Amino acid sequence: MTEANKVCFNRAACALLFPILLASPAAAEEVETIIVSGSILKDKANLPGSVFEVSADDLARLKPISVSDLLQGVPGVQVVSEDLFGLKVNISVRGLTPRRSARTLLLEDGMPIQPAPYSEPSAHYVPPFERIERIEVLKGSGEIMYGPQSLGGMINFITKPVPDGFEGQIDVAAGTRNFGSGHLMLGAGNEQGGATLNILQKQSDGTRDGHSTQLKDVALKAVVKLGDRRTLTARFTNFVEDTALTEAGLNAARYAQNPYANPFTDDHFDLTRRAMQLVYDAGWGAHVNSHTQVYAAETFRASYRQTDTSTDAMTANPTTGCEGSARTDYENFAARCGNKMRPRKFSFSGLETTWTLQSSLWGQEITSIVGARWHHEDADRRRYNGLTPTARETSQGTSLRDLNLIQTDATALYAQTTWNYKSLSVSAGIRNEDIQTTNTSVYANFLERNLRASSHQNIALPGFGLTWEPQDSFVVFAGVHKGFAPPRPDRDVDPLAPANQVRPEQSTNYELGMRRRIGDATQVEATAFLLDFKELIVAGPLLGLASGTLINAGEATHAGGELYLKHGWSEGLSPNWKPWITLSGTYLAKAEFDSNVGEGAANVRGNRIPYAPKWLGDLSVGLTGTNGLGVTLGVHYVGEQFSDARNTIAQSADGTLGLVPFYSILNLGLRFRPERVNWDIYLSAHNVLDRRYLTTRTDGMFAGPPRQVLIGFRRRL
Repeated sequence: MTEANKVCFNRAACALLFPILLASPAAAEEVETIIVSGSILKDKANLPGSVFEVSADDLARLKPISVSDLLQGVPGVQVVSEDLFGLKVNISVRGLTPRRSARTLLLEDGMPIQPAPYSEPSAHYVPPFERIERIEVLKGSGEIMYGPQSLGGMINFITKPVPDGFEGQIDVAAGTRNFGSGHLMLGAGNEQGGATLNILQKQSDGTRDGHSTQLKDVALKAVVKLGDRRTLTARFTNFVEDTALTEAGLNAARYAQNPYANPFTDDHFDLTRRAMQLVYDAGWGAHVNSHTQVYAAETFRASYRQTDTSTDAMTANPTTGCEGSARTDYENFAARCGNKMRPRKFSFSGLETTWTLQSSLWGQEITSIVGARWHHEDADRRRYNGLTPTARETSQGTSLRDLNLIQTDATALYAQTTWNYKSLSVSAGIRNEDIQTTNTSVYANFLERNLRASSHQNIALPGFGLTWEPQDSFVVFAGVHKGFAPPRPDRDVDPLAPANQVRPEQSTNYELGMRRRIGDATQVEATAFLLDFKELIVAGPLLGLASGTLINAGEATHAGGELYLKHGWSEGLSPNWKPWITLSGTYLAKAEFDSNVGEGAANVRGNRIPYAPKWLGDLSVGLTGTNGLGVTLGVHYVGEQFSDARNTIAQSADGTLGLVPFYSILNLGLRFRPERVNWDIYLSAHNVLDRRYLTTRTDGMFAGPPRQVLIGFRRRL
């Protein structure tokens, strides 16, 4: 077998790799590639498609309270807030469902974040912003190298690097609603390597009455230089959340009386996440670089929820008065009825290697990337019903309702080649996903089943893009790629239902845009996009179907535009003050069903996709003073949204149906950092005007976080 045949794992990959096999690395110019562990935006100018970076300067200037505050300023991105810390993160990219970020690929230093990226993509964790250096967002055709989700976009949280020399920091903050935070960072390094330790603890009363959250995060990052252009990086994280948080919303009457009310005082959510990552970056000569990572994570999450209906046979309890149908007033029954427990354990591990080759062909530069990823995950999903609001798995009268054991093995092979000809760059790539899932239903509806169903998917996802740079710092880009998201096997591959009942979600994504830098002061990016879905997946309740179900909604189209503008004035109002402004806007002109759903189940053709607002906007203005004082004022706007596929406008009594009105909130940040000192103080205020606004009707009505003010002190050691 020739070397070419060994490399060409399929015909499409061969076509992409042909220039590599033909070209000679020795013919290329001597170029030293900088290795940045965990980063994906190494060459932003030539990346096909829209890219965005929330920089370290943005983090310092915006003074966020949560990661959600940072992402709200990214064009095309919507964040639905349910809690102060943004722990229940709901991210939507270009109108895709925001619920628990299930259709957005989330990474931390290039490692998956979701509990089980293939079988359980619902996110309950993002790294705290205190240890984030920057955030990378990729939405174009270059996204095809990352998976499994490649429908709307990918977000990569880059943690702070190991310092050169000694660096330490103590950061404490306190604020309204019993907010308290303490963060310690210690790091040291030299030319041989180093390490950084982050310890964080936070607490708050949260958004609704009776909410309280405590989280602890410990992260260790170490780097060892093994030689010239060879680096080994190790990361270990331990994240613990203990929250008196309910995932049940309010009915219309209760919300009107007090949108922050919480009759579910016995609800609780616990989460423990442990993760490790080893990354080996190496340069092989001047033209070849490799990036290899081994990763593993284990997540345990337990949700204890009081019943949302008194008609459930296992939660109804006549001895306490929990009987009869009272769906529109279930809050008054919460203290008398039982609860539903969802303890679930997820684990995954993986190995990925990526090789980058710089070469030349006929005097033109070529950059080629090939890689492979093996990934395995296990999910243990249980559901118990208890007879009292405080019942737990071992309480008397508790019964095991459902138990599913899910195993997924996935292999991804990908390649991308970029040809550079003068001011034009052309990229072509492909990713092949092979996914094998087995779902064993041990218990279903209180009965022992021991039934098994398997699902196998193999799909090739091509992408093509080009960039044209007619002049320095001005880039025009265009691209097209196939989007993909695997179905959720815990619901979709149901042993009690026909196999493969729900098909994978697929799309064809188109982009056309430009980005421009004018000196160091101005940055502009504008993008038009079109997402053409063939197998859109939506939650059953949005179509009036049973809770806990998902269904293919056929064809759908998302189309619109994004704009980002950032400008800083070198000469401001006075020699001591320099103003700046950032503007992010998204216009989702079309986000609608192009077909009806499954055999007349719902006549939704032409209706707008739920939770896809037509307008998103974020405006921040600020002043930076030579005296160390910085001021930031921001306005965030979200347009009106439908809460179901039938586009119901009138509000239902239980609060789950009806229009979600538009809203805007005002945020404020202040920072004082005098020259020649090693400390600074800051103030952050979210929702300064304390506006009451509705964010979602999922499982009832949820109000956005009320006004939160905190003041902090940071000292560098």
